[in-house]
Amino acid sequence: MKQNLFLPSGYRLEFWAAGGGFFRVDIDGKTVWQVRSFAIHPEFFKYHHREACEVTIVTNAPDAVLWAYGYQPQTVNETGITVFEFSEKGILQRTGAEIEDWLRSDPDRPALHFSPIRHWMNDPVGLCKTDELWHLFYQFHPSGSDWGPMHWGHATSRDLVNWLHMPVFLHPEQNLWRLGATGGAFSGNAFRDRDGSLMFFYTERLPAYDLFKGYREIQKIARPDRLMMKAEGIVTVLEERPDGVEHDFRDPKVWWDDAANAYRMILGASIEGDPAVLLFGSGDGLDWQYLGPLYRAPVNFRQEGARAVECPDFFRLEEKWVLVMGFVGHVEPRTRRHNLLYALIGEFIDDCFVPDMQELQLLDFGTDYYAMQSFEAGGRQIAFAWLFNWEYRKPEGSAYSGEMSLPRVLSLSEDRKRLRMLPTIEVDDQFAAGPIVEDQSGKFSLPMAPIEIRLSGVLEGSKVVATQGGELAFEVGVAGGILSIRLAQDDGSIHYVAELGDGKDLRLFHDCGIVEIFADGGTVCGTRRGYANINPDYLEISSSASTRVLERYAKRCFAAAT
Repeated sequence: MKQNLFLPSGYRLEFWAAGGGFFRVDIDGKTVWQVRSFAIHPEFFKYHHREACEVTIVTNAPDAVLWAYGYQPQTVNETGITVFEFSEKGILQRTGAEIEDWLRSDPDRPALHFSPIRHWMNDPVGLCKTDELWHLFYQFHPSGSDWGPMHWGHATSRDLVNWLHMPVFLHPEQNLWRLGATGGAFSGNAFRDRDGSLMFFYTERLPAYDLFKGYREIQKIARPDRLMMKAEGIVTVLEERPDGVEHDFRDPKVWWDDAANAYRMILGASIEGDPAVLLFGSGDGLDWQYLGPLYRAPVNFRQEGARAVECPDFFRLEEKWVLVMGFVGHVEPRTRRHNLLYALIGEFIDDCFVPDMQELQLLDFGTDYYAMQSFEAGGRQIAFAWLFNWEYRKPEGSAYSGEMSLPRVLSLSEDRKRLRMLPTIEVDDQFAAGPIVEDQSGKFSLPMAPIEIRLSGVLEGSKVVATQGGELAFEVGVAGGILSIRLAQDDGSIHYVAELGDGKDLRLFHDCGIVEIFADGGTVCGTRRGYANINPDYLEISSSASTRVLERYAKRCFAAAT
């Protein structure tokens, strides 16, 4: 394959390739950059173009290129990356609105929820805002649609809803594919220091050969370059685990604690088999001392399969402190659900967290809202989570795997005993509502577009059923004060339920197989991700509550960002 392209000065081409074959860049018949032979395992390559001119890209193995994109650093925040698709016919380039149209042409890809262009995505990481740009970083495997060596993907937005895809921000310390190992740049958070500088704390899992034991996880700091495109200045700040802490030792959340006049960090871990959250302190952000466990789970979690805490979050909210955590491996015995996320609300005094109640709050009664990360911006605590359940997988042949939740704003209930989660105002602001049916329970023909359903009033006995070609897509109901979700793929062995009490409000979003429910002012939430009958064409609502059905059309991502 040979193709001529005009590249502007400073243009960068980055790609991953494997499986043999050569690749070169020629200018006026002279080779200026080349890969003589791709290795069998994936490797990362980058070409930095100097002066604006036409180049010729030549390769005898276009199928060896697994993921490729180009960009100009000075303009990428306005344009996003250009995707390069290699084939025997040549190179197909897509940028800006072309990428958006391409993604929207996929009937199996959600429109409201962020997803990677290609390949595997999991946890949201490093969430932050700089000037007018929101930054969504995420765990990313650039060479396939299954979990693999972890990188940090990156996207930016001006409205939390419409996203531009950016270059990969952070890479593993070593080429894990060459070693036949797993690991890489795992989860972490963005932290703005007192001088305003931004840094990212994260876990590096060193080369590992077993997914469940024997691995080593260390903590690092990275700083963004001046364009917020690439991580630099990476240093290791914590390597040794405290006594009694096993190999799970990851997912830092760092903040400056005014009361202690020092930095504080929590990590997910286990202590002698009990899932736990560890607390560390530092005077300079570089040298960290173990201060003890912030939280240690009751013994029943270990008995029910939990082996560690993952992705803990800890933040101040309305004069209280909130601890959020997932328990990897845990299966709730009554309903057989796993991947559940829990919260505690309390006081943080003298480096001790004292919950107001010992009972954990279940944050989402579905099993597809995990690894939630929140951050403060403009007086709001905003959260994203990974919509995935290891129980169900995306169909074979999909170009990508993984979506993010809608952005949620966090607050406390009126009695300050429960955490509330509701869609941010941007979810409403950035979409034009279509036909509205008000105060009617009935039957509706659905478009190929996301919808929102709102029920207000007495919810007991309500039922919402969506079908595709007469087959169930999803069903949501309230009976005996219990709110439930059922998808086409469910066989009845797992029960997705929550106590609703006397709640009188319910919002339901459906987007190409994703169902997000917010009830009782956001204190009861449920999220499911299905892969069967994901484009329902018919909706039936039975309820004595006031009912509104809104059809929502997303604005153009590219137009919203320019």
